[in-house]
Amino acid sequence: MTKKDKILNNIIIFIFFFIILFTNINNAKEILIYADNISYDEEDNIIARGNAKIIQDNQLITSDLIIYEKKNKKIILPTSFIIKDRNNNYFMGSSGFVNENFNNAEFKDPKIKLNDGSRITGKFLKRNGDIDIISKGVYSPCKSKIKIANFICPTWQLEGEKILHDNKNLFLHQKHSKM
Repeated sequence: MTKKDKILNNIIIFIFFFIILFTNINNAKEILIYADNISYDEEDNIIARGNAKIIQDNQLITSDLIIYEKKNKKIILPTSFIIKDRNNNYFMGSSGFVNENFNNAEFKDPKIKLNDGSRITGKFLKRNGDIDIISKGVYSPCKSKIKIANFICPTWQLEGEKILHDNKNLFLHQKHSKM
């Protein structure tokens, strides 16, 4: 092997490693499922029981029971759960579902703690893209629990028949609200 061949081989190896290190060859967004017990039903759905967790793209779902429908790419949450989204907002509910991309969801008894510390609760949540619609909701800008003596948090809240929360534009709209 001549000196030119060695230099050419080194350049090719360098380019190969550069491509591997600095490009995203694998564009697949994996869903990781952890639980004490994982099984499959007759329709090939994944059933995770006991300390179940789903992790995808810096998002997390935890519950005692999670069912992943492969066919519909839907995550069914029949028991109470917690969801952490990409923006570090936390969503809690008693039961419902969310799609695999976390773009669409419906669940009962939502309790939302936004990353700025404000809170939204209600009877039912429906998410479509970046828009959350909460029925019979209450919004409070509280960052912590109310301490009456020091007034850490405002002692007020807004109640609304419907609350529209735009996650992308950080906009909140209420229908028939009262303070």
